[in-house]
Amino acid sequence: MNFITEFENQEEVERDISSCQRRDHIQQVAFSTYHHALTQICFDCRHIRTSIKKEDVNVLEGEKDD
Repeated sequence: MNFITEFENQEEVERDISSCQRRDHIQQVAFSTYHHALTQICFDCRHIRTSIKKEDVNVLEGEKDD
């Protein structure tokens, strides 16, 4: 199963969580106290939506921007 990752601000992630909840989507939501970021994994939409900064993820993974 492939997922699309979206980097959004926290308000957008909250909006997406509510939208998926209204449509009875199966989702998992987590909050990172370290990065102060909200992340949603929606199994119906097949999206990962997060307010973590993309550059923080790249540093964690050791990747560079394309």
